[in-house]
Amino acid sequence: MTGRARAFAAITGSVTLWGLAPVWTRYLVLRADPLALLGIRFAICSLLYLPVLAGLRHTAWTRRQVAAAVGCGLAGIVGYNVPMAYGIQRVPAAAAGVLICTEPIWIALLSVAVLRHRLTPGLLCGTAAACAGVVTLAVDGGLSVGSGMFLGCALVLLGAFMWGVYSVSVGPLVRRFGTVPVSAVTLWAGTLPLVVLSSGSMAGAARTMTGAAWLVLALLALGSNLVGTLLWNYGLAQIPSAQAGMFLYLYPVISFLGGATLLSERITAHMVVGGAMVVSGLLIAQAGDPARRPASGRARDPEPARPEALRLHAGEQGVVEQAGRHHP
Repeated sequence: MTGRARAFAAITGSVTLWGLAPVWTRYLVLRADPLALLGIRFAICSLLYLPVLAGLRHTAWTRRQVAAAVGCGLAGIVGYNVPMAYGIQRVPAAAAGVLICTEPIWIALLSVAVLRHRLTPGLLCGTAAACAGVVTLAVDGGLSVGSGMFLGCALVLLGAFMWGVYSVSVGPLVRRFGTVPVSAVTLWAGTLPLVVLSSGSMAGAARTMTGAAWLVLALLALGSNLVGTLLWNYGLAQIPSAQAGMFLYLYPVISFLGGATLLSERITAHMVVGGAMVVSGLLIAQAGDPARRPASGRARDPEPARPEALRLHAGEQGVVEQAGRHHP
């Protein structure tokens, strides 16, 4: 296998792990308390960053920077994962995978509001198409809105919005201290309150979890968060991120297939149509983003490694994306 082929295989592997994350999450939250599972999962993840955290004692952080990192951790870990877990408990993994892909829209809109980025016609049209797709997902075959499905979609979207808040806010810290140190601080800042909130139920959940559930939890905690990012970054070292980014449009497809094959979920016509509308909205928004087009007469500069290149991520593109993938 050539180096280029290995790179594409690594990219495919990472996207597969990320696309299956909603499937693994739904498998777990249907069998145990979502908050307890989050506490266990992120306790495991945070231990991997202990050596990094210990090395930060020689780094000079101001109180304002520490406060910003704590805020980012609360938004990216607690704000994202708690509503996401309870949302995925109520909606099929296929629908959740599509709704998670609305993150670029939230980030782009937040960047317009907070960072004063330009609001483009493509972003407006893409947002409208994605919103129509979300409504289609929340409506059942009889054109009525189910309360459980509606609440689940709302929670998943809230989680996606909170990841947008994290993405837009964490950029200055990553530029100042680097990807891994900021990942360690924000991960621990979000994990500690999760463990405190779930401390009463973590032990009970751990006792009742089967071997299969522990395996799925390990795949989610280590496969999605750690191995997926490592594979992605390895692939981006060999091929342009513009090519690799196209693979991320497989994310919702993998969630659809994973939910159908591993959880025996029924894929309905309105789910397919809604998913297609959301992805189309993302494509329209990205195609209309002038920042993604190189200036005429100038060679395209190589782009930085992007763990989430699919997401328009106006705040997360480049250095922000590399702050770590803490979510499913």
